[in-house]
Amino acid sequence: MERVENNKGIRLKLCFVSFEYPPRISGGAGTYAESLVKGFEAKGIDVHTITMGEMEIHNEENHGILAPNASHWQRYYFTKRALSLSRSEKFDLVHFNGLYPIVRSLKLPTVCTLHCSQFAILKTSLEVSRKLKTVGNIRDLVLKQPLLCLFDVLMVRVADKIICPSPSLARALSYYHVDNRKIHVIPNGIDLEKIDRTKALDDDLSKEYPLAKENFILYMGRLAPVKGIEYLIEAFKSIRKECTNLKLVIAGSGDYELYLKSLARNTSDILFVGFIRSPNTKKFLYENSLAVVVPSLHETFPLVPLEAMAHRKPVIGTDVGDLQLMIKHGKSGFLARRGNSGDLAKFITLLHHDSDLRRRMGNFGRKKVEEEFTVDRMVSETLEVYKSLS
Repeated sequence: MERVENNKGIRLKLCFVSFEYPPRISGGAGTYAESLVKGFEAKGIDVHTITMGEMEIHNEENHGILAPNASHWQRYYFTKRALSLSRSEKFDLVHFNGLYPIVRSLKLPTVCTLHCSQFAILKTSLEVSRKLKTVGNIRDLVLKQPLLCLFDVLMVRVADKIICPSPSLARALSYYHVDNRKIHVIPNGIDLEKIDRTKALDDDLSKEYPLAKENFILYMGRLAPVKGIEYLIEAFKSIRKECTNLKLVIAGSGDYELYLKSLARNTSDILFVGFIRSPNTKKFLYENSLAVVVPSLHETFPLVPLEAMAHRKPVIGTDVGDLQLMIKHGKSGFLARRGNSGDLAKFITLLHHDSDLRRRMGNFGRKKVEEEFTVDRMVSETLEVYKSLS
């Protein structure tokens, strides 16, 4: 891989492939893509992005693809476009953000960021299969997850380098009999400057919902069976009499939404506010929440706990994946046992009654993000992976 050095460091021509990319961001993979590309550009790297488009868009550095609405098979078109562009643009390497069918005919160094293990998700989905309440959930279990497991295996075998955000995911990949030397653990990073300069605006949210400072706990994320939200609802219902005036705000969308709403029926203090697109509204929710809860049954290295800690909020998580590395039990929050609503209720109650504890945990979490989980660190370590391909 040829490189030209400039006053900002390494100079290369990069093709970055990501299904999620601004303005289409629905989860952590899109936030990761935005932060990484902005970090690269700040260092003088020539980045060409390939992403999903409302129409076919091609300009000097951004290429939007209008792909057929065929779940996950769409990604074949992204690989096809990367192959086509590589012939004319003379890229130094291609970085795939997520699962894509990589082809040898690219004849370029390839880097892949995996955000989760599809086999681990399939295993968890099978464990909770008796709770699947929608056609979409069942379809995912029978069709989508097996397909993504196949993508998992093929991609890690073909890619030259694999980036994992967490040690637990890196260990999971060892079951694919992959050379450990091609696996690099780079934790997700948070853009603290962007968070700090964003203004907290409710965008009429508080007019529709009775939200006041620290009168609610917050769940932020997809509404899916593996997220364990039903245990949070059960925990909240059990403490309503003791924690008077406390509300539970569930921000997100997904096929599991109707089922979760049925669990919360006749409970006016559980508020479903939908998917939050505005960064100003998201900041309003983080800043005004009492605490953020991540009750997942499976996780690798999610961004929500880091975002909460960046906003100086204590986080209640579960003892799964690398939540145990992100959340320092008793310091920046608490770790509940997986699927244990009693633990969640205990920790929510403790934080509700102790404002000083909330303040100390929030400050500890912010410092931890500043020291360990910044975008600058993520970008620099990713560039080191690129350099190792020369």
